[in-house]
Amino acid sequence: MTYRVIGLRECGVVGWWWQQADQFDWFSSYLRDRDLQKLWRAATFVFTVLIGTVPVMMVASPAGPRGPVVTGIAVATSLAAFAAALVWLVRWPTRGQSLAYTAVCSGCIAVGCLVVPDPYGGLMGCTVFAAIGGFIAYFHAMAHVLANFLLAVVVAAVAATRWFVETGDVWMVASSLLLVLGLNVGVPFGIHTLVHSLHTDLRNSDRDPLTGLLNRRSFYNTVHEHVVAKQEVNIAVNVTMVDLDKFKRLNDSQGHAVGDAALVEVAAVLAQYSGSGAVLGRLGGEEFVVADLGAASRHVSTAERIRAGIAALPFGITGSVGVCSATIPAGVEVQHPEFLEKLIRVADAAMYRAKRSGGDRVEHRYLDGDSR
Repeated sequence: MTYRVIGLRECGVVGWWWQQADQFDWFSSYLRDRDLQKLWRAATFVFTVLIGTVPVMMVASPAGPRGPVVTGIAVATSLAAFAAALVWLVRWPTRGQSLAYTAVCSGCIAVGCLVVPDPYGGLMGCTVFAAIGGFIAYFHAMAHVLANFLLAVVVAAVAATRWFVETGDVWMVASSLLLVLGLNVGVPFGIHTLVHSLHTDLRNSDRDPLTGLLNRRSFYNTVHEHVVAKQEVNIAVNVTMVDLDKFKRLNDSQGHAVGDAALVEVAAVLAQYSGSGAVLGRLGGEEFVVADLGAASRHVSTAERIRAGIAALPFGITGSVGVCSATIPAGVEVQHPEFLEKLIRVADAAMYRAKRSGGDRVEHRYLDGDSR
């Protein structure tokens, strides 16, 4: 029998960590939907101000930094932290602003720990890296968590070395260093794993129980994530609204069980003819929605195949289909959920025009008002 060693990457552990995307947008949406963003902003502001106050207070302490240069660095560190805190008073930050905030905070913590004359105080100060690391773990990718952790390791190693040179007590220094490193491993990496587990559970719970398609809130958030992920290039966004014709007659004549079976089959048609990157949702009743990124002409062809697929089902129903397409220039920040709601309104109006024209047809509009 032959045995071989299986590495971490082959096992999928490292790959699982590194393949996980930045969760800033979906977690921001999660907090906004539950009216928690104001609470997070207030808590982050207070936390940052408290941390930023420490270097200034240490200047007044007999054990604090000495000399004009070091004192100036401590004061500048506090001012930088206060400036970072102000970001949270104005509005919910963008992803870039959030990353800049974490970089400023991590830098301030590092400077604060290094300018303190007492190496023990500097080493214990490295525990604060765990707090900012936890914030990064909530909102950003594993690479950012790791960068903060490595900075904490370097600063803690410097402080521990200074303390050992002063005392020569290797056991006390080593145990304190292990305590600091343990906090910086356990808190951020534990939160990162928890948040991704929460993300998976939320995706599963935000689905329509009958068809398995996304519900309205999850559909909005998922489309927004897709758009934001490609904001560095021009993006063509398409939204299709589908409303079933003669569905009420089907329910009244054959019962709700048959009507439910028809809805399930329509969802299957959407999944069959939409591309692999399309986002599918059921907004309620017999209304379905499809969104994807790509050429409008290709999406209209997909909408036509969906219309034909619904008409071919053995339920005597058809679909009125409205499509809205738009282009987002590179680098333009998309307002969420206002932009998607505007696309849906135009697609919905096109869908009702198709229904008034007899149903079983596709109407296409552009967000600027042109019809094709």
